[in-house]
Amino acid sequence: MKISWGVKIAAAYALFVIGVLIMVFIFMNQDVSLVTDDYYAEGIKYQEQIEKMNRTKKLTEQLDIRVNAGFIALAFPKFFKSNELGGTIHFYRPSDKTKDFTVKVETDTARVQNIPTINLSKGLWKVKIDWSAKGNSFFNEKNLIIN
Repeated sequence: MKISWGVKIAAAYALFVIGVLIMVFIFMNQDVSLVTDDYYAEGIKYQEQIEKMNRTKKLTEQLDIRVNAGFIALAFPKFFKSNELGGTIHFYRPSDKTKDFTVKVETDTARVQNIPTINLSKGLWKVKIDWSAKGNSFFNEKNLIIN
């Protein structure tokens, strides 16, 4: 049995259409959520963020962020007094934005803040500390792995 060239063209066209429909179905079911809902406003504020990061780099002593057994320890520079420190600590979970949360900077007299890890999911967390002392704003960011 011989198949005519018209049937071959129709079969090739039908396979192409089916392939396109399958790809459309797959791509329509992909998660395309953005890192932040208001990314345009975040982009405008980025220059201020760069200035904070540059100011932070110029400090003679840096903020120390460590994961210890059961808690995350943030040790602020010793040349600031504990009552001068303020700001927020944002915990960002790249794989699930519903787990993100923010904590206020509240240090003890030794300028250390301990944050328990008991309620944190295991895996990668990005910690963004937007803090201030003596009228200046600073910013630190660190990736942490919680086990």
